Amino acid sequence: MNEFSSTYDPKGIEDKWYAFWIEKKYFTPDMKSNKPPYTIMIPLPNVTGRLTLGHVLNNSDQDILIRYKKFSNYETLWMSGMDHAGIATQVVVEEKLLEQGIRRKELGREKFVAAVWQWKEEYANIIRTQLQRLGCALDWSRECFTLSEEYSKRVIKVFIELYNKGLIYRGEYIINWCPRCLTALSDEQVETEEEMGKLYYIKYPIVGTKTFITVATTRPETMLGDTGVCVNPKDKRYKTIIGKKALLPIMEREIPIIADDYVDPDFGTGALKVTPAHDPFDFELAKKHNLEFINIMNPDATLNENTKRFNTVDRYTARKEVIEQLKNLKLLKKIENYKLPLSKCERCKTATEPRISKQWFVKMKPLAGPALEVVQNGTVKLYPKRWTNLYSHWLENVHDWCISRQLWWGHRIPAYYCKQCFNPDDTESKKGIIVSATKPEKCPTCGSTDVYQDEDVLDTWFSSWLWPFATLGWPSDTEDFRRFYPTQTLVTGWDIIYLWVARMIMAGLEFTDQIPFNNVLFHPMVRDEKGRKMSKSLGNSPDPMDLVDNYGADALRFGLQLITPKEQDVLFSEKSIEVGRKFCNKLWNASRLIWMHHKDDNESLLENVSMYDSWILHEFNVLLDSVKNHYANFELNAIAKEMYAYVWHTFCDWYLEFIKIVPTHDTPKYLLKQILIILNPFMPFITEEIYHKFHFAKESIMQEQWPEKIDIKHDIKQINAIKKLIEEIRNIRGMFNIKSKEKLNVLINTSTDDHEGFLKDNGALLQKLARIERIEFNKPVTGSVASIIMPDIQCYVKLSGIDVDKEKRRLAKEIQFLSQRIDEIKYRLNNPQYMSQAGDEIKNRENERLENFLKKREGIVKAIEKL
Repeated sequence: MNEFSSTYDPKGIEDKWYAFWIEKKYFTPDMKSNKPPYTIMIPLPNVTGRLTLGHVLNNSDQDILIRYKKFSNYETLWMSGMDHAGIATQVVVEEKLLEQGIRRKELGREKFVAAVWQWKEEYANIIRTQLQRLGCALDWSRECFTLSEEYSKRVIKVFIELYNKGLIYRGEYIINWCPRCLTALSDEQVETEEEMGKLYYIKYPIVGTKTFITVATTRPETMLGDTGVCVNPKDKRYKTIIGKKALLPIMEREIPIIADDYVDPDFGTGALKVTPAHDPFDFELAKKHNLEFINIMNPDATLNENTKRFNTVDRYTARKEVIEQLKNLKLLKKIENYKLPLSKCERCKTATEPRISKQWFVKMKPLAGPALEVVQNGTVKLYPKRWTNLYSHWLENVHDWCISRQLWWGHRIPAYYCKQCFNPDDTESKKGIIVSATKPEKCPTCGSTDVYQDEDVLDTWFSSWLWPFATLGWPSDTEDFRRFYPTQTLVTGWDIIYLWVARMIMAGLEFTDQIPFNNVLFHPMVRDEKGRKMSKSLGNSPDPMDLVDNYGADALRFGLQLITPKEQDVLFSEKSIEVGRKFCNKLWNASRLIWMHHKDDNESLLENVSMYDSWILHEFNVLLDSVKNHYANFELNAIAKEMYAYVWHTFCDWYLEFIKIVPTHDTPKYLLKQILIILNPFMPFITEEIYHKFHFAKESIMQEQWPEKIDIKHDIKQINAIKKLIEEIRNIRGMFNIKSKEKLNVLINTSTDDHEGFLKDNGALLQKLARIERIEFNKPVTGSVASIIMPDIQCYVKLSGIDVDKEKRRLAKEIQFLSQRIDEIKYRLNNPQYMSQAGDEIKNRENERLENFLKKREGIVKAIEKL
C-alpha cells in the first residue's frame, strides 16, 4: 500500500476491490438507516448467454446513478436478478441437445426442464461474474429469478386475479406463430425485415360466366384456404359482380364475392383474396361477413389435410407447386417483383405465420388507460422526453396481449380442464375450466375427477412486468416492500418501451395502486462505426470481457460514456476504450505526482490557500454545479465529458503545471480526494485504489459524502488573465509555425500598475509555460510582431526571422482552402434531397465539421491581422 507504481495496471486491482466491497456489504442497504431510499431494479438479463456492449452501457448507467445517490446520502438498493426468458432459453437448450442427437420431445417435459435448469445455473453464474467484473454495485443478497418458487407464486396469483376480474380470457384469434419454436409470439417478439419477393396475379373464374376476377397476392399457397373475394363497394369495375361467386382455382370451391370499404381499390387489382385463418385483416373481414374459416397449415408450416394433394408439403414447396398448377390452368396472369415486409421470430429467425389459434389473452385497454395518464401528466417522467410520444402511441392503439406460449420452460398456465364437460372448441364458455393455484380434486361443475392442466406456459413478459414489486415480497407487506417501493429510476433500452416499461406501469397501478418508478431513462442502442446493429454474424460485436481484459473495466465504462450521446445511437469503436484507458493513466500519473509531493499534507482544506489554489477550486465549484444539473436530467454523457475536460485540461494541464512553479500545500491532496469521489460512479476501481494510496480517513471511498462547494478566498481574475495570455502566446507559436524549442521575446504593456506587478511577480511561471526568453514591460512596439489585445493587457510577440509577406500568402491560401470546404458543406446541408437521405449521425458530423472549419478560418484571419 505504501508504493505507488509508475504505471496503472487494472489486473488484480479490480477483483481485489470488488471482493472487498462484497465483504463489507457496501451494496446491501442498512435497514436501520433513516436515510431516504433510492431504488433501481436491474432490467433482467436473460439466462441465454453472455452480456453484450448494450448490457455494459445499461448497467454502467445504473451503477453511476446508484453510486452517486449513495454519496448523496441516500440508502440505495440496486436489485439484482435474472429472467428465465422462456422462448429464448428453450431455443438455445434445444439446439445444444440436438448437437448431442437428443430431441426435446423424445426427452420428455420433466427431463427437458431439468436440463434447462442446469443450463440456467451455469449461465447465471457467468452473467453474475460479468456484472461483478464491471464493478456493478448490485445487492447480490436479494438476487431474484423469475422462475423461482416464490416469484412463481406471485405470477400465478396475478393470473388468477386478472381471470377473476374478467381481464384474462381464452379466445381464438390470428396470432404470430413460429413454425420452428412451435409457439405463439406477441407482436413485439417478431422482427420485420424488408425483402424482395413476388406479387402474383391470379385469375379466379366467376361462376356462371366466362369472365374472371383477378387477385394479387404475395403468398399464393394461402389461396387454398380462401373463403371469399372482397372488393370496394365504390369500385365501378366490380359493381356488377358483387354478390356473385368465384370458383377457387385448384380447390374448385365456390366462394362469395363481397364488398367492404376496407379494400384499397388502388392496390394490386383492387380485388382482395380473403383467407380468414391466415391473415389478421382477413380474420376481421370474415367475422364481419360471416365467411368460413379454413386452417390449411400444420404447426410446423407444412400444409394440412384441408389442402388435399398438398397435405404435409412444406409451405415454400407448396408455393412453387401451386404456381406451376396455376400456369397449367392458364390462371396465372403475371408475376411482378415486389418488396415486402417479412416477419421473423426474433429468437430463431424463422419466418412466422399468421395462424388462427386458441390462446389465452389479457384485455389491455382497461389497464392501459391509467398507465397512459401517469406518463402524460408527468407523474412518471421519461428521459429523453421524446419517448413520451412513442409510449402514448402504443397505449392509445393497444391490442389484447396473447400470453400463452406453446413451450415447456416457463410458468405453466394455472388453468385446469375437465375432460367430461370442457369443450376446447368453445371459447365463449368457461364451462369445465378451473383456474387455480393448485390442481383441483374435482370439477366444480360436474364433479368429475378427470381433470388435467393446460400444457402451455405464460409469456416471459407476464412475469417480468411484476418485477418492481414482486422482487420486494409483494403481496406480503414486507419491510423491503414498505421501504423500497415505489422505486425511483428505471434504466432500459427504448426498444422495450411497450414490452416491459408500459406493462410494468400497468401492473404497478393495477396491483399496488402505485406507480412502480418515478423516472425512466432510455439509453441509446450500441452500433458499430458504420451504424450497423451489432451481431456475431457480422463480426462487429466484441465480447465486453475481452475489452475488460485488454483495457480494464473503468476504461471500458468511461470510454463508452464519452461516446454515448443523449438522443442518438452509440457508434462504437475500440478507439473510445483506448481514450478511456488513456484517461485512467492520466488520472493515475497526476495522483502519483501529488502523492510524491503532498501525500503527508492534510486532507482537509486549510486556510493556507494560494491564488492559484483559489482558481482551481473555483473551477471545481463550476464543475460541481454543472454535474449536479446533468444528474438531475440523467445526462451522463455530458458529465463524463465535463469531468474529462476538468481533470485532463483544467487540473492536469494547468493547475499541476502551475504548482510545479508556485508552491502550495494541502489543496492538491484535498482536491484530488474530491475529484476521486465525483469520478467514482464512472470509474469505481481506479478511484478506490488511488484513495487507499493516500490513506484517507474512511475505510472506503464508498463511505465518503458528495463534495460541497468551497468558499473562494481570492479574486481569480488575474489568474484567468495570465492563463489566457499563455494560451494566446501558444496559439501564435502554432499559427506561425514557430518550433516549440525556440523561445520567444515578448513586450507587455499594461493599463495598471497592479497588472504589471502581478505579471512581474509571476514572470517565472509565464516564461516557463509560454516558453519565453525575455519579457519587456511598457515600451514602444517596434519591428514585426504578432499582437494579443486583452482587457488591461496588450502583448506583442516578436517575429524575428519570419517573412511576413510570405506568411500572409501562406495563410491566405489556407483561408481559400477552408472557404471551399465550408461552401461544399453548406451546399450539402442546404440540399433538401441530401438532408432527406442523410442519417442524424451524418448531419451532426457535417455540422461539426462546418463549425470547426469556420473557427479555424476565423483564427487564421485574426492571425493575419496580428502580423
